[in-house]
Formats: sequence, C-alpha cells, structure tokens
Amino acid sequence: MSSNTRRCLLMIMALALVARTTDLRGALATEKGEWPTYGGDLGNSRYSPLDQIDASNFGRLEVAWRFKTENLGPRPEFKLEGTPLVVNGVLYATAGTRRAVVALDPGTGELRWVHAVDEGSRGAAAPRVLSGRGLAHWTDGREERILYITMGFQLVALDAHGDDGISWNPPGEVRMFQNIFLEFEDQI
Repeated sequence: MSSNTRRCLLMIMALALVARTTDLRGALATEKGEWPTYGGDLGNSRYSPLDQIDASNFGRLEVAWRFKTENLGPRPEFKLEGTPLVVNGVLYATAGTRRAVVALDPGTGELRWVHAVDEGSRGAAAPRVLSGRGLAHWTDGREERILYITMGFQLVALDAHGDDGISWNPPGEVRMFQNIFLEFEDQI
C-alpha cells in the first residue's frame, strides 16, 4: 500500500474517530437544548428529552426564522438535507451549492460567520455536490473545531468561533483523495 493510500485511510479513520469521540458531555447536551453530534449524542439516539413542545401546543407552533442559502454558491439549492449541530449556543450547518459552513444564532437565525471553499475544477468534478449531510464538532475543553468534508473531498477544520482554518498544511485542510486514483490506473 502506498503512502498516499495509507494517508487517505488514516484521514478517513481520524474523521470517524473525531465524530464518535466529539465531547463526553454530548450524552447530556440534548437535555440542555444542544445537539453536538450528527445523532444528537454519542449513542446516536436522535432523541432530545426537551418537553417544551407537546401535543397540547403543537398546532400553535409558528416559524421563528428562516435562513436562505441561495447565495451560498453559484446557483440556488432548494433541497437542504444536512443535520445541523448546536454547540454552546451556536447552530452550525452546511449550506448552499458550494457546501459552505454557517454559524447561526439559533434563537434569531442571525448569521455569525460563514466559511466556503471555491474548489474550482476539483469541486465541479465532484460526484456529490450540494450542501452535504453535515459536520462534526471536536473539543479538548479549551479549543473547539468544526470539521467537514468539501465537495472535492478535502477535510477542513475550522475554529468554532469563526477564526481561519487551522491545524494542517495548507492551513485547515487535508486533501483526502489527492492522487489516489493514479495508483490504480494501471490495474483498471
């Protein structure tokens, strides 16, 4: 196995590990109105014990706010299927045809920050376009990161507070499938 293939496999395993070990407080986070992982908690229960909405008031619910994603990419996207995260009072989601990451105030829908990567031909040739399915949150108790995969298969780590990408070279991204297909070209 070549070093590029090994590196790609290690990055995929690292992302899976980060997604599973996000924050041990995640098991109790849904009780506080947070949703820190794709499945809500580390057990992936997709359950929140909040009881503010019940059968007696469900029919009176109203839309509190809307966030339009039509300007987050070269064309509008009308089928947003991602699962947002809510961590420390911030809602994070992928949005738009360029798979931007947005941080919103969950009470008002106000945009706090946005991060997008224009991948040019790499993104245009991607087999899966649009906003994607979601993100991962990581913290060591001091620093927080939002991780996501771009359309062109780059793993990007963002400071959860909106600072520039961090950690890798180039800063904040790992090209997970760089040159991977070249290794198998002679065997196909």
